[in-house]
Amino acid sequence: MNIKSLIHIATFAAALAAQTAHAENLDIVMSQVFPKDQATYIGYESVEREDIPATSAVDRKYLIVDFRLAASQQASEQLQASVHKVCMALLKDRELIRNLSDSGYDMVSVAFDRRSQFDCL
Repeated sequence: MNIKSLIHIATFAAALAAQTAHAENLDIVMSQVFPKDQATYIGYESVEREDIPATSAVDRKYLIVDFRLAASQQASEQLQASVHKVCMALLKDRELIRNLSDSGYDMVSVAFDRRSQFDCL
């Protein structure tokens, strides 16, 4: 194996480790937003719109963080407060926001059901 191949392998391994660290950090931050009886953090999904040119001003790559509210928490006022709470938890973690931005994310959305998404940033 030549040096060039080793450099490519090392670069790939470092990028993979960085993505895993970002995901773990995101999971930790999101799992601590709500008490267990109020909402449950389900996970996140990365979405990249291949149909939008990379040079476009339109958001191309975004992240959806997914929660499920307890049945008693579905009122629209509670929903707005919950979206705000998640978005503020994200914004307060500057390192996480920087890492997401460096990874090419243009936007983060919050979902509490399979029908609606609310944009944070």
